[in-house]
Amino acid sequence: MMKRTRSVNIVVFTALMLLVAIAIGAPSISGAQPKGEPFVIGYIGMVASPGTRPCMDIQKMAVEEVNAMGGILGRPVKYVVMDNKGDTSLSVEAFRKLVIEDKAKFVSVEGRSEICLAVQEASGMLAKEYPHILVFNGPMGSELTARIIDEAPKYDHCFRDWDPEPAHYAQQKYFFCKTIPEYEKARKIAFLWEDLAWTTEWRKGISYINLPTWEKMAKDCGLEIVYSKAVKPRGTMYLPILQDIKKSNADLIFYISSWFTDTESFAKQWADSAARDIQVNLYGGVAQTQDYWRMTGGKALSIISSYTDLDDIALTDKTIPLVKKAHARKIPMQIHVHIAYADIYHFKAAIEKAKGTGDIKKLIKAMEDVETVYSLGKVKYETQKIKPFFHSRMRVNPKDPYKTYPGYYYQLIVQFQQGGKIAYLHESCPENEAHVAKWVDPKRYKKPAELRK
Repeated sequence: MMKRTRSVNIVVFTALMLLVAIAIGAPSISGAQPKGEPFVIGYIGMVASPGTRPCMDIQKMAVEEVNAMGGILGRPVKYVVMDNKGDTSLSVEAFRKLVIEDKAKFVSVEGRSEICLAVQEASGMLAKEYPHILVFNGPMGSELTARIIDEAPKYDHCFRDWDPEPAHYAQQKYFFCKTIPEYEKARKIAFLWEDLAWTTEWRKGISYINLPTWEKMAKDCGLEIVYSKAVKPRGTMYLPILQDIKKSNADLIFYISSWFTDTESFAKQWADSAARDIQVNLYGGVAQTQDYWRMTGGKALSIISSYTDLDDIALTDKTIPLVKKAHARKIPMQIHVHIAYADIYHFKAAIEKAKGTGDIKKLIKAMEDVETVYSLGKVKYETQKIKPFFHSRMRVNPKDPYKTYPGYYYQLIVQFQQGGKIAYLHESCPENEAHVAKWVDPKRYKKPAELRK
């Protein structure tokens, strides 16, 4: 009887320990130890970049999670980072090493279109001898996916985890026709453009699918364009530009920026310039994080930006848990970082569907077929062969870029207010196909002069 009781106690104790281990997320319990030859996943980017480093860190975290759950098809995943130091030629060398020496089957490239294009060309030449999947993490340059159709089948293995320039027309029409005139009460717009390839089509229009320039779209919405200038991402002296904008009588500055743009310096110079009472809307970059307030020394007061530091906004049941986990590792969560994390799980789903990486045609088809859910919504690649949407992450209907697909993430819009408080101006409505966001409350918005009182 004593032995039986002791056996029961041991069983109960073991069960309790298992439950505790699962509750705290112990990797050793969550899956069998992966064995065999690893699946190699590589990332090419600038390690020192505040825009690229978080993507590497979050993917490393995802790979650790996958391995803790037993890997992929029972095999481990090996993650390799290649530092391109922001240089195109080094990026190509890094790519060659990954696919030839490291035998990487999935390679991600940082989101600068110029670098992605160079790596894509090298990838096209090596794809037959060294089959692999190439993923562009965050760029919008249309050429990247347009050439998949134009030069088929050379680039069939290429995918973009972002949406191309035309996919952002739905979002911007809403801004130009509703947000800016009705809520921000602005009519005279000064455009600043980050002078890189990804903004080219918005500046020049997209004739092959009959989409206007953004300036034309703004004019059609009743806005007046009083200033427009392309500026280099880094090292720009903004004070003369801001002086000219002030003279133009603009009442809103719309800066089409990315994580390459030095928007920290812009905010500091703007706050001390004659244009400081003109509302600033930033398109993206480090302004998408709470850290932007610290980086600008509070000079970001009143600036409006898209935003992804979602500590208390549950877009999906995965949003808050991922953000908290990332912040525990001091990883800032811009949109492209959320997607970089999601890429690892999309690769996993594709490998499992293709039953390995041995057949590249099956792997490409699996990348097209699988749909995964990540921290901000759904991930699926467009399979309609319409340039430049094909093999880009789905967000809008390629046949009508003013209409969004339901369930795919739309950027939240916020304003930096006193003390770095974040005022959410737009909320996400992912099931609304016409416009996947709405203005929360017009009273939340405050003009720059009002916030400085």
